[in-house]
Amino acid sequence: MSNYDEVPYPDFIHPATHPGNMAAIARLHGVNAPPPESCRVLELACGPGGNLISLASLLPLSQFEGIDLSAGHVKTGNTMIGKLGLTNIQLHHGRIEDWMTEAESDEDRFDYIIAHGVYSWVPEEARQAILAICQTRLSANGVALISYNTYPGWHQRQMARDIMRYHAEGIEDPQTRLRHGKALLSSVAQNVPQGSAYRVALEEELKALEQANEAYIYHEQFEDTNRPRYFHEFAAEAGTHCLQTIAEADWGDSTYEQVRPDVASALASLPKIRRAQTLDFFRRRTFRQTLLCHQSVAVSEQLQASAMESMHFVTSSNLQGDQITGSNGLSGTVDHPATQQAIQHLVSQYPTSMSFEELCSVGESQEPVALATLKADLFNLVCVGLVSVSASPTEACREVSSHPRATDLSREQVLLGDTVTNLRHQPIRLDDTTTHLIRCCDGETDHANLIESMIAYATANGGLVDGDQVVTGEENLRPLVNAKMASNLQRLAAMALLVG
Repeated sequence: MSNYDEVPYPDFIHPATHPGNMAAIARLHGVNAPPPESCRVLELACGPGGNLISLASLLPLSQFEGIDLSAGHVKTGNTMIGKLGLTNIQLHHGRIEDWMTEAESDEDRFDYIIAHGVYSWVPEEARQAILAICQTRLSANGVALISYNTYPGWHQRQMARDIMRYHAEGIEDPQTRLRHGKALLSSVAQNVPQGSAYRVALEEELKALEQANEAYIYHEQFEDTNRPRYFHEFAAEAGTHCLQTIAEADWGDSTYEQVRPDVASALASLPKIRRAQTLDFFRRRTFRQTLLCHQSVAVSEQLQASAMESMHFVTSSNLQGDQITGSNGLSGTVDHPATQQAIQHLVSQYPTSMSFEELCSVGESQEPVALATLKADLFNLVCVGLVSVSASPTEACREVSSHPRATDLSREQVLLGDTVTNLRHQPIRLDDTTTHLIRCCDGETDHANLIESMIAYATANGGLVDGDQVVTGEENLRPLVNAKMASNLQRLAAMALLVG
């Protein structure tokens, strides 16, 4: 693990690992998953702990434990935990295999187990230990999330990985290895006939590499172990540990989008595992985040719309008349007036969530038929990704106060980089000016002093960008900062970064 101390793994946030998300998907498949508000969570290979620290700050009545083999990672995470004063989380330095013991009591079991970014990247002994821990340490109705690289999509990525590793063989310095590996990949792509399938594949991989974090690329492409699995192989391995798959942790991963209706009908008739594997062939899938539970738990093949009644909903979509358009580019039609009223109110409450009961009370009509339609419409909007659902609420400050306060976590994170985590457990990358504004939003500084602070910051850092111009000089900056302060603070609220 010296590689991880020398090149620390990026402290990524994984929204799908939120217990509220995991519980929602499990419950919609008939699994009575434990309440996220008061659960026990274990993360294997937690890295510097960013993902788990965010969850611990969002769910203060739940308990969190993480384990990582890198002492540097654990030290970094524990430093952040100390700064935030969190008492419901512990990070441990050690091997995954050390946790492969039978639970002696309920306190030794976990309601949610997370193994994100580890299963494909460790030796066979550790892979089996991950599944064994899920078998022995998961509570009766608990849910585990394991992510892994998968075929068929990784056949193409494996080719790029092999090219880079071959060219970098014998080079010790990580940055040099990465530079040499990417250089050969680029050279090969440029010397392959234009328009050929080989060149298209290589250019796709080069584009993905250019957009990715360099430390992530290093561990993904240059570590000795990176073993993708076909989904059916992973499901079979889980079965040997008395575990079964529930679904994917990302909404929409099981839909038949971009598949012809006749093909979709044929897929729907296949057994669960075979159906999912076949769909992977259609999509050339490269990565999975699979939810698991004990084999003794009854899992429904069909989504249970009745489970929607216990859910919380949030949407960043826009509703104009009967047309709803998502920030992800998806769109749909909302026909029923009761649903239109509920969705419009949900849009106005963003980023705060609303329960099903609250949405039912919005519409003018409380007739059973209207409420049944609302439930069905919400179910469909969730399935296509236009509305998000969780088993736990999101409470965010939508109105900017006289003394704005950013979350404690985001104010610590901006001291380390440009990416923060919001109240919905989502990573948000910020520009330098917004980063400074978050630092200033301490709950004690009013708008007038925030303006003075931003003017001083802009003056010291070469001005502010306004459209296609750079504004400099205090006499020019003052009216600009005055005019934009209210909207910039409101933007922080819309990003779910304010708590006061």
